[in-house]
Amino acid sequence: MAKTTRTATKHRTGIYVDVQNFQEIARELLCILISRWLDVMPEPSTLNLYVRADHQQLWRVWATYQFSDLEVTVKGVQHYSLAATKNAADMAIAVDAISDLLHERISHVAVVSDDSDFIALFAKLAEEIEDKPDEFDRVPFLWVLTDRRDTNSVLLKEFFPWEYLHVVDRSLPPVEFDDDIVAEAGPELEEEPAEEQDQTDANDSLSPAQINEQIAMMLVSEMPVGKFKSIGCQFIIRDNFPQHTLSGADGPAFGQIFEREILPILENWGCREIGAQRPCLYEITQEAKQALSQG
Repeated sequence: MAKTTRTATKHRTGIYVDVQNFQEIARELLCILISRWLDVMPEPSTLNLYVRADHQQLWRVWATYQFSDLEVTVKGVQHYSLAATKNAADMAIAVDAISDLLHERISHVAVVSDDSDFIALFAKLAEEIEDKPDEFDRVPFLWVLTDRRDTNSVLLKEFFPWEYLHVVDRSLPPVEFDDDIVAEAGPELEEEPAEEQDQTDANDSLSPAQINEQIAMMLVSEMPVGKFKSIGCQFIIRDNFPQHTLSGADGPAFGQIFEREILPILENWGCREIGAQRPCLYEITQEAKQALSQG
């Protein structure tokens, strides 16, 4: 499998994955996440996997081949008892992430876990960037979740800042994937690009005003009630309206276009802008969701 080696930059992301948390979907999840990396985070340079101790070598062989352009570290989580190991990977991830940041091996942290508690890690990173206002315009943190039910990710989506969460869409194939991933995913995986093309064709037939209206409706529908920054909803627009200008816009440009083209529509639905601080904060209200459901 041919891959392009990433160029090292000052800003680079370390990915920390609680593999045991995802069980049989872990490999598929990682392939999709890394091949479809988000623009809001620097390119990843290190991949840290926390696995069952007796599976450590298996994961090292697979990951170093699959992600040959990343520095891969695989750590075994020892099972002392069935009840005492739930937080073992959590603690190791938090300690390793802080250590890597202090030694400047990375500049950003991406945690991949559905039901671990990394709010303290996020809060610590938020404290650290207060001393570096010229280097960071947001907390250098991303929490990667899945849409599985019966996990703590459901609560995280309701209470954690939306712009620091990313839900991996497992219906999408990786940009680059090997035959094993295709075999495990089944025939539905091969049919997905056609569905994406159908959606793109449907969007192309609409006027710019109609597309903006659909974007606003989708944001009200998919985002939770509460505050958000405009850039925090970019991945929703990118996944559903890839040809729209907002999909590839950087932070300042995104905010300007969002305020000009999308915010007036959101305000008509009952959403609102909060205060006059920069970057701007907006709010998805319960009234907006009710208006959408009744409309």
